[in-house]
Amino acid sequence: MRPGREGLRASPLLRPVRRATRTSPGTTFRVRRIRCHYPSGAAFIEALIVSEGEQSLQVYTTESFEPGEELLCEVFFTGLPGKLVVRAVGKKWHHARPRLRVRAGGVLRCVGSEWRKLLFLREVATGRTAFEQRRRHTRQPVLVEIRWRRQGEADLVPATISEISEVGALLLTPTQLAVGEELIVEITPPGSARPLEVQGIVRNIDHPNGAGIEFMARDMGGVTRLREVIRRLVDE
Repeated sequence: MRPGREGLRASPLLRPVRRATRTSPGTTFRVRRIRCHYPSGAAFIEALIVSEGEQSLQVYTTESFEPGEELLCEVFFTGLPGKLVVRAVGKKWHHARPRLRVRAGGVLRCVGSEWRKLLFLREVATGRTAFEQRRRHTRQPVLVEIRWRRQGEADLVPATISEISEVGALLLTPTQLAVGEELIVEITPPGSARPLEVQGIVRNIDHPNGAGIEFMARDMGGVTRLREVIRRLVDE
């Protein structure tokens, strides 16, 4: 039986926040996921569109998308020992044209760190680097509004989490953070009336739009509750 709202109560890692004011954070935006498989690394490289002012990927899928629609794309080519998920924005999509031997698909735009992921895959496809699953716990792509504050401070800063696992998350915030800073992150799971506090520490600031944080789980109870929060966010 899955724990309900009562199962997410106080823990050294995760505890309810009691506050009189109502807040809007916790909104989860559903982002569609599409899958794109390439028959070879060479086919993937050919699908990359690199020109002046253009960083895009030609994808082959029967799942239609609209121009400007934000998507999660699972990229995989034969021989790759795993899948890579990139966040992208739809540029155009077309139906299949069997007589012209044109497959259904379209073009996705990728920028920043998402484009760098594809460039990394290009290096893997050419054999210049190896694809390794560095994280023991796979981060789930989400898009959820949260609030955070520095340990010992009261001021809350609105931000967004775009990736999350039971051990950490990618925090998107314009505020400059430093490696080693301890934070309190407030997450409101779908179906909960109150936000929950998650203790974390900044582990890297390599992302141009935020920082990678590690959750400071001290016991299995905290980890279990965090897993339930992640399940609600991903399933929403």
